[in-house]
Amino acid sequence: MSILRVTPGKTQDVGDTLGPLVQTLNERRSNLAKIGVETMLALFDDFSRRLLRDPRTQTLEGVMFLSAWLGRRNLEKLLKLNLNGDYRYLDGFVAQGRDYLAAKPHGLAAMWMAGNVPTLPMFALVPALLTKNACLLKVADADTQGMEQLLAVLAEAEADGLSGSQLLEAAAIVWFDYRQQELGEAMSRAADVKVIWGGAPAIRAIRDLSCQEHCVEIVFGPKYSIGLLGRHLLERGSDALDSAITGLVRDIAIFDQRACSSPQTIFVESNSRLGLDEIGGMFADRLDRLPPKPDLDAYTTTRILNVRAQWALDESKDVVASPTQANWTVCMDREASLKEAIQSRTIFLTEVGSWRDVIPLLSPKVQTVGTALGDVDQTLAFADAATDAGVVRCVRPGLMNVYESPWDGKLLINQLVRWVTLKP
Repeated sequence: MSILRVTPGKTQDVGDTLGPLVQTLNERRSNLAKIGVETMLALFDDFSRRLLRDPRTQTLEGVMFLSAWLGRRNLEKLLKLNLNGDYRYLDGFVAQGRDYLAAKPHGLAAMWMAGNVPTLPMFALVPALLTKNACLLKVADADTQGMEQLLAVLAEAEADGLSGSQLLEAAAIVWFDYRQQELGEAMSRAADVKVIWGGAPAIRAIRDLSCQEHCVEIVFGPKYSIGLLGRHLLERGSDALDSAITGLVRDIAIFDQRACSSPQTIFVESNSRLGLDEIGGMFADRLDRLPPKPDLDAYTTTRILNVRAQWALDESKDVVASPTQANWTVCMDREASLKEAIQSRTIFLTEVGSWRDVIPLLSPKVQTVGTALGDVDQTLAFADAATDAGVVRCVRPGLMNVYESPWDGKLLINQLVRWVTLKP
């Protein structure tokens, strides 16, 4: 039952039990509590600048957005949104009239990461450290090179006498085979708060692990996202339509549609100006401008070729695809449904009479809608109906993969703290 620990620049075998790691992390909690939030914000700001300069990280997938997200201004905004407008609560009691209020860490945060987005662990690790929780984080993949590089650059960051390597003493990033039930149980039992990202089977398995009675669970489960192009936008045409399609193609290309916020099906309202085939051609043109995918694994390629064949053989459907290899695929039909996500630049354009035909398809399983209706009143009406049905994000195309707070309807940082009171 070997455990691999990911550290700055290397991964090493640390034995077959989590006990020593858990003990060390709990011992480091007191040191972490003494670090001021202002100092951590400055440290992460330095880390954000180093990411784009350092050859070890500057080409990692998603690193440009991660760098922007780590910037001091953005993290301050997130903290204020999550912490009643004042992140001083993280450093101790703040007066509330005659009384006092503080935001204390839960203790040890155990985190299970999904493997679809390489930089995802940082979006969990940073909030947990900012809220002064010690961190035991399990990555999904035994290939840990990207995480090693991120940690190496973080370790070298500095601010106000604090180094990234010192901050990382309160964190342990590990990998072990998910089938090693005893290790999963040990990780769960050690947790004061569990943060879980993953697919439905993984979430069920992790939630079934025994844990302490006071343990808090924060779950980010599997989601499906869509796009919506409205009649007003399509009939008006112009730069707004071009911007919407360009934005949706950007949302498709980032993370190769592996993120839960990537559009899979894009609904198109019928209109008097552009037919579905013409809109499909516009998407094809922009997809064809993207750089070729660096590698195409056999499994994904087979799925893409199968769906191309199915759509081509059905008289009620149509398909446009890249002339060489399986670089991109645009499938078109008029059946109002959520198509199975093939990913890898494979999109489904579905014509509907109205956005109202989409509402019955929505549920809490649908996370984000890239919304381009071309009319403010229609956009507000759609967003009201969509969020009533369970959707949590309606954003303009190009912003679908922008990780923000709240995410999946949750204020993560807020849930990583215990609000405590003092009435002297």
